[in-house]
Amino acid sequence: MNKKLKMLSLPILSMALFSCADTNEVYPGDAYISGNFLLNRYNHWDEGLKEAKTVGSFELKNDKASTARYFNGSGVHGSYRDVYGFEQAKSWHPESFRNSKGGDLKWAPDIVDGGVGEWREQSALYDVAYGQTKKMTRINSKFGRGYLSKLYNGQLRCNAWSSYSLVELDKSGYGTIFPAELEKAPYFAMSVRGGSDTPGGYPRLTSFDINVTFYKVGSDNVSYEGTTFTMKEVFLQTNYSAEYTSLVGFYFDEIGGDYNPAGVVGMSVTFSMTKDFAGGEEKTLPTSDNFDEEAGNYTGLMLLEVLFPDSTWN
Repeated sequence: MNKKLKMLSLPILSMALFSCADTNEVYPGDAYISGNFLLNRYNHWDEGLKEAKTVGSFELKNDKASTARYFNGSGVHGSYRDVYGFEQAKSWHPESFRNSKGGDLKWAPDIVDGGVGEWREQSALYDVAYGQTKKMTRINSKFGRGYLSKLYNGQLRCNAWSSYSLVELDKSGYGTIFPAELEKAPYFAMSVRGGSDTPGGYPRLTSFDINVTFYKVGSDNVSYEGTTFTMKEVFLQTNYSAEYTSLVGFYFDEIGGDYNPAGVVGMSVTFSMTKDFAGGEEKTLPTSDNFDEEAGNYTGLMLLEVLFPDSTWN
């Protein structure tokens, strides 16, 4: 659901909302906003992506010295209270997080907020806030269509919008075809956090192995070929605060191999939960990342924004 739609109008907007790829997937206006955590899972895959041939894979570590590395939040992962923001990426590549005047772009505020569900003009935050400056809809207006447009509008945090601001994933993930073809991009990033239906909130640190796969059209001009980037042990907060999101991603020249993102037409995200730390201690909680299995409680990946900052598309 595009966040430009007013929240109060959504229940009566049962019109068809088509994906950015203009596929046949259709959603009523109140899709994925249930009070039941499991019912909010989004696990749609656009046609052909699950069947795509894997032509490459990279395993990335959250280590500045690694030849194949990814950045993660603050860079401090000792507690669920300190993992948020974008300080690690900024410290590694400060030039990517400056505005046109040489000042630092801000993580928050990330939107001009008129209240929950009330989308305002955001241009006042251009060249001020990181999300609004780098968002996909500012780079290419085609990303403003369809259900997944809420991943492309610069809203990095919840801002009390709950499910209207994010896509809730379990380990089965999702896959989408973009509305344009990537020409060039220095890096990929996403704003994420953990989320769970554990009783009493249970604020904690959760570790995920996150797989991001980029797809290009194969040599037959019909099928797709995918290259997967696995970010090992991504530490995120779960249930501490919906505002404590983390910028996670990687630069294409820092992945330990020669990969040219030109020609990317789609992406998917899957993951597996590796550890769930109760109260910051290494005590695994009785929770599952598979929403299709019987379990006492469930933990998922909350995806709020997808970015290819400073990219060009055709």
